[in-house]
Amino acid sequence: MCYSLEASITAGLGLGLAGYGMVAKALRHDRRMLLFAAFPLVFSAHQFVEAAVWLTRNDPVAGQPFRYLYTLIAFAMWPVLTPAAAAYAESDPERNRLWWTMGGVGFILAAYLIAKLAGADGIDLSVYRHSLAYDPLFERPPLATDFLYLLLTVAPLILSERRAIKIFGVAVFLTFVMALAANRPAWYSVWCLAAAVFSFVIAFAIEEERSSDYDELEMQR
Repeated sequence: MCYSLEASITAGLGLGLAGYGMVAKALRHDRRMLLFAAFPLVFSAHQFVEAAVWLTRNDPVAGQPFRYLYTLIAFAMWPVLTPAAAAYAESDPERNRLWWTMGGVGFILAAYLIAKLAGADGIDLSVYRHSLAYDPLFERPPLATDFLYLLLTVAPLILSERRAIKIFGVAVFLTFVMALAANRPAWYSVWCLAAAVFSFVIAFAIEEERSSDYDELEMQR
């Protein structure tokens, strides 16, 4: 998260409240959207972890567990959760199988990145343009790993059958490009913030389904 400890805590609280509301809404109106609705809760937890990183940034020993946890969530959560959420929400059987297959690939990728992280000699931390830059001390994975990570976390969103999820996916992809171009050392901290902000769009996907169900009932009458 950019800027400060206070900003991270504020973002964590806002995302937590929004996530609670979205999960409750999905439980009432469209349980297939439940995993997508939980995205803000994951982002909320991520921001609270980064608040702890801010708090301990001048104490590498005390801060290492929080740095590892923040990086672990970024590395391992999204390439598995995003395809799984898309599969859970998908009504088309063929696309459903595609998303579950991508989720399996994401699980393998996450396991690989966790193993790399477990073998790291720590995580260096610096502040770059008011953002935290995490530098895991391990041999960098092949560039293809980055492209696969991006594919797994963006494609299920952009190719979703729901308009609001598509919009969220396009926003996530564009902010990835912008974060990488404008703030390269701290790009995934900046990208996580941007994705967290845009996750509010998911609420409209639940509304879409609710409206669609209502329209269908009206036509049956």
